[in-house]
Amino acid sequence: MSRGRLLVSLDWGDGQERSVAQLGWDPGARQVVAEWDRTFTGDPLPLSPLLVRQPQGLLRPRGRAFGDLPGLFGDSLPDGWGRLLIDRNLAARGRARTDITDLDRLAMVGTGGMGALVYRPEEAPDAAEDISLDWFDRLVPTVGEDTSADDLERLRMMAGGSQGARPKFVAQLSDDGTRLRDHRLPLMPSWRAVLIKRRAVNDAPGAAEAEAAYATMARAAGVEMMPTGLLHARSGEAFFVTDRFDRMEGRRLHVQTVAALLDVDFRTATLDYAELLKLVRVMTRDQRAVEQMFRRMVFNIRAQNRDDHLKNFSFVMDQAETWRLAPAYDISFSNGPGGEHTLTVAGEGRHPGATEIQTVGTQSGLKPARIAEIISEVDTTLLNWPHFAEEATVPPDLSRGIAGELAEARRW
Repeated sequence: MSRGRLLVSLDWGDGQERSVAQLGWDPGARQVVAEWDRTFTGDPLPLSPLLVRQPQGLLRPRGRAFGDLPGLFGDSLPDGWGRLLIDRNLAARGRARTDITDLDRLAMVGTGGMGALVYRPEEAPDAAEDISLDWFDRLVPTVGEDTSADDLERLRMMAGGSQGARPKFVAQLSDDGTRLRDHRLPLMPSWRAVLIKRRAVNDAPGAAEAEAAYATMARAAGVEMMPTGLLHARSGEAFFVTDRFDRMEGRRLHVQTVAALLDVDFRTATLDYAELLKLVRVMTRDQRAVEQMFRRMVFNIRAQNRDDHLKNFSFVMDQAETWRLAPAYDISFSNGPGGEHTLTVAGEGRHPGATEIQTVGTQSGLKPARIAEIISEVDTTLLNWPHFAEEATVPPDLSRGIAGELAEARRW
């Protein structure tokens, strides 16, 4: 088991870093603890405003929500695909799976993770100038115990700390959409910092196209999202691509998911949308952001996006120490766990309808007329699903199946 230490800094992408803390292993408590940097405690930033009001002493995990780590730093660790790559990469180097710690994993994330927190010493190869979408497309379906250490290392660096179960990587995309380069390189003029996602092996064909159609439809319904689209490998496989909301014109933004802000396990945490909207108000002090989250809730209900767990909602903080609601992401048709929304709506998870929506809206300070208007705007947009699906080349059988589910949700 690693007994190393990691230095944590905040990197805004402006060439200067600010020391935050040192992470080390507490053998007695068998957990990672953070010792704040003295300069940071003298002039702190609200990196975790709900749980760390005044950084002093040692910061410890509140439980096991983020493994060995406090949520503030555990949020930098990938889950799903990214964690699989890290662990297999370390195993390919001869490390026993039982000997891999979350400090080891953070060292692998290093300076290339999501958000603005960076970790040193890092374990990272040199950045590659060009990235091949076709190489990624060929390799992903066959990733297993026999994948070479070099390929695992390359995949792991491309993942860049991204979250979620589906195979994905982060990169820079040329303005004409024909070239990809390493996300760690300086951003080229007119290039975009993007996240690119492939369907998983067990996903139905058309999953990437459906997510692209949902993103376009969500924006048409007034949900704030980053620009999205599709790329295609030579095999014809579609890849969903979205601009990153934690990178803006070469600068980095500090990001915390709701799970990290509350230091809870997104797989088991129970929360209601009414509580989430209260959190939006506390974090942003902006009723427009509350209304935006309400609109996202309505869209998720009517469009049957039940994958609405607490890592799929985030906030970003800029250098002015201003917190705002991050754009929506990971929006697509999803049956959810057991056919339920992960977040309940006024206590209802399976078939939340107009009554539950009205209750949450009223509790969040929205007037009845505005609630009705938002529901109508979302429902009207969803009626055009066949158009959005056709534009994104969603397979006809999948499109018809989703259309039937959307019609059902309107009757709840």
